[in-house]
Amino acid sequence: MKFGNSHPTRNDINRLWYHDVCTNEEIDRILNVQNAEDYLLKLRADTIADDIRLWRVFLNMAKTAGGKWSLERYFKLFGYDYILKCLNPEHRNICSKVTYGAIITSDPNGLIFECDYGICSTYSVAIRYFSFFSSLALLELGEPIPLYVRLNAMRIAIRTMLQKESLDFEVDPRGIIPSEMLTILKPLYIAQIGFIAAHEYSHLINGDLRKGETIKLALIQSHFKNQTDYKMLNAYTSAQHKEFKADIGAMTYPLMSKKQYSYHYFATMMWFASLAIYEAAENYIFPPNGRQTHPGAKARYNNLLENAPRPIDFDEEFYIKDLPELVSWWEEVIIEDVSENFECYEMYGSTYLDAPNTKWRGKELIDRIDY
Repeated sequence: MKFGNSHPTRNDINRLWYHDVCTNEEIDRILNVQNAEDYLLKLRADTIADDIRLWRVFLNMAKTAGGKWSLERYFKLFGYDYILKCLNPEHRNICSKVTYGAIITSDPNGLIFECDYGICSTYSVAIRYFSFFSSLALLELGEPIPLYVRLNAMRIAIRTMLQKESLDFEVDPRGIIPSEMLTILKPLYIAQIGFIAAHEYSHLINGDLRKGETIKLALIQSHFKNQTDYKMLNAYTSAQHKEFKADIGAMTYPLMSKKQYSYHYFATMMWFASLAIYEAAENYIFPPNGRQTHPGAKARYNNLLENAPRPIDFDEEFYIKDLPELVSWWEEVIIEDVSENFECYEMYGSTYLDAPNTKWRGKELIDRIDY
């Protein structure tokens, strides 16, 4: 942006703050918020502008995309629109007032909150990487995966949720996941976002979003002493029994075919299995205290197991025995790993699937050269 011989105005300075990662039309909306879509766009842009590492990542993506880049389009991911279409007309009418989309936040669950422009429901882009790497560690995906690669994948997943893993996956992907595995992992992630969306819609349908039932949450919440909390939101919170009820609603309100529901059920149970392993690490590092906004992942898994409709191809041995036993095994492995390698979970940076110049890693990227 050129100013010529004149001095820049306050508006010029504000536009400079965003212009590298936003289009001109997006900057206009950020500087003159008119609705909830504009509000979410500003929330995303401000969070990126406050973190130099995130700024570098989005600057790189914007330069690579050229004239096709749009910050809002990047965050318009999956889940909410699909679930909305699956609701019956009455429920769809209730939920259509919600403005939704991804943001950068540390909360692994979906958020639903009210701003001056209406109700917003969001989820963190970090969930994508948590889903990819935790599923890579847990699932049989055709080609055998070495145990040490699985362990590194779980470390990446957990570190992502702990905010210790730099969110620069777009320019530094941490390794090479075979394309045939990605064809399995991507739909699984989309379905898990669908569950999160359905859960938040269920709160609205169930009438849980009442005045006076909010809690202050930080978009980026510090776990270690070298970080600070900022950008607080008044997110809705509710009693744990309402969370359990919303989980059941997430399985029953969307009207799906038997095949669709079967995959929805599988993806949801895998989500809670992954989340349980992360919670084991988090609770070991930070023993829980105070009020939690959601019940534990294991309790939610068992609630669905006992109370949600079972899919037509329900595999009793897998859901009741094999998957819980796998989670327990991983909990022991991760707790031992945290106790012996605590610095791996404390230091901020990047973790990789393997050493450089190997099948699961590829060549080593050199910062400021390859990026």
